[in-house]
Amino acid sequence: MQETCKNTQAYYLRAAILLNYEDLIMTNHFHFQYFSKNNMKRQLITLFICAVMIPVISIGSVLGIFIYQKTFTHYEDLARSQSRLVHSTIVSTSIYLHATYETVISNQKLQQLLCTDDPDYNTIEATAELTGLFDKTLTNTAMLTTLKLYVPANLMGNVGPNKYILPFTDETAASRWYQKAVKFSGNFWTSDIRTGQNDVTYWELHYCCRIPLPEKQTYAVLLMSVSNDYLRSLISNNNYEIFLNVNEQPVFISSDRGYAGQEFPLDLNKEASDSKTGIFTLFDKKALGSFACVSLYHSSDKLHIFVADTNAMDTIHHLLIIFLLIMLLALSVSVVIIFLYATYFSGRINTLRLAMYKVSNNDYEIVDTIRGDDELTATFQDMKIMVEKLKTAEAKIYEAQIREQAIENHQQQMELKLLANQINPHFLYNTLEAIRMKALVEGNKAVANAIKLLSKCMRYVLSNTRTSSTTLQKELDYINNYMAIMKLRFADRINYDISIDEKLSPSNYRILPLLLQPVIENAISHGLENKEGNGHIILKLCLSENNTLLRASIFDNGIGISRQRLLYVTSHLDTPPDDSEHGIGLYNINNRIHLFYGPKYGITIQSKEHFGTCVTVTLPHIYF
Repeated sequence: MQETCKNTQAYYLRAAILLNYEDLIMTNHFHFQYFSKNNMKRQLITLFICAVMIPVISIGSVLGIFIYQKTFTHYEDLARSQSRLVHSTIVSTSIYLHATYETVISNQKLQQLLCTDDPDYNTIEATAELTGLFDKTLTNTAMLTTLKLYVPANLMGNVGPNKYILPFTDETAASRWYQKAVKFSGNFWTSDIRTGQNDVTYWELHYCCRIPLPEKQTYAVLLMSVSNDYLRSLISNNNYEIFLNVNEQPVFISSDRGYAGQEFPLDLNKEASDSKTGIFTLFDKKALGSFACVSLYHSSDKLHIFVADTNAMDTIHHLLIIFLLIMLLALSVSVVIIFLYATYFSGRINTLRLAMYKVSNNDYEIVDTIRGDDELTATFQDMKIMVEKLKTAEAKIYEAQIREQAIENHQQQMELKLLANQINPHFLYNTLEAIRMKALVEGNKAVANAIKLLSKCMRYVLSNTRTSSTTLQKELDYINNYMAIMKLRFADRINYDISIDEKLSPSNYRILPLLLQPVIENAISHGLENKEGNGHIILKLCLSENNTLLRASIFDNGIGISRQRLLYVTSHLDTPPDDSEHGIGLYNINNRIHLFYGPKYGITIQSKEHFGTCVTVTLPHIYF
């Protein structure tokens, strides 16, 4: 009897050892020797590092660099666009001023008034006509603050009283523009200080045009001053620092009014003669800007434009930091979860191992159960059965008078809810809301609206994944959000209408969730896929004559279905199609309706090639 007991015990111990080392044998078979040398906890952590952390960090680094480059390029484009705006404004201004100069120089009255020696010449009329011309030009031109013609004092004899034609004076001779006009025979641009009301001085851009007077062998100078307020109204932007100067002269206009009259913030000797966009040093701070050197119209003068966004680099760096923090937070949560699970799993294995060690040493006092409900729990249960059989066999051998006791197994099972590889919906919604608010702060309302619609759609899908029914109104709200996203994607290529029977109350009618939207999606992807424009989808909800049926008809004016293809699709509404890429969606919907409502309800399809398709979903009219 004792020998029989020992043989039986040895048999069960060998079986337990085979179960315990089965995974090790398979691992060696596949040459995963590195993992087999460590305990399960280290294996799980090593696997997580190799399969999750390293790929996530690598992909995140590449994605971070991509985001940085794209954002940097975006800000460069914005700065370049602002620089071009300033450029076009100045060029259009210079063209108009040159046209004004040509109007003045081509006026024969001016030459006659200044050069005639005829005592009978009507100088008063000529002066009045020229004054009217200057008045009209100055009144109709918002960009001009000053329009004056300076002539030698000895030619002022014929000029009547006016405020536009003035003689050269000592004050004029001291001005910067006059000193250049004496030396330079062509037209030129310059900036100079001007004293306004209440003796306030400010810098102003002037266009000086030399008008020859050949009969007197001398010249006059037409001085036109550009309004700073006019330029600021066209080029000002609160996001940029803007600086303009001519040649090597001081800045005549700046977004910071106090900076006018100071040196150009960049070293013009080091900058290239053409446009340049990138990172500049502005007032000892890195700024993303655009520099342009522009040749002014009909002039050899150079206009220097510098547009800088001093906050761009900080914004880019903050965005990159936020991205890194989000990635770090995600990795940290994953590390904590995998560490806790590895500890928990390793503890269960150690519990099982200790129990098997006791049994191998004829000690049957082991724990009653281990946590969980998986293969380890099943193995432990098998071992418990083995222990009970060993104990029963020994009882029969050593205690023949003892009845065979029935083995009762009352194991309390716990459901293991692992959330390590699931995304918390609240975290997803909060993240989308944070991105939407960021888009609103940046002024991108279109992106914010798209994120809001996406969040609503995802919330509906996630909240109805495990539910058997929802209201028709919620399904229609989801369809409206889905179509709004499609409108953002396809613009006017897709339009839709929803028609609801007056006798139908969508908020009081129950329907399977996610039942109608896939049909609409199928109409877009197949019916309107090759249609270039004027795509239209109509969802019509109506009741039957006896109010016992609800019919939802989805019509699209797409390419339609050929008769042969329609027969194929219709024949596979109740059986899975051979082609898994076409028709499987309608089969799934039809199958869901059959399972939930019964075989007499379902889908019908009508279509005409090059005209459109109508899919009708028939359901029982059930209120709650």
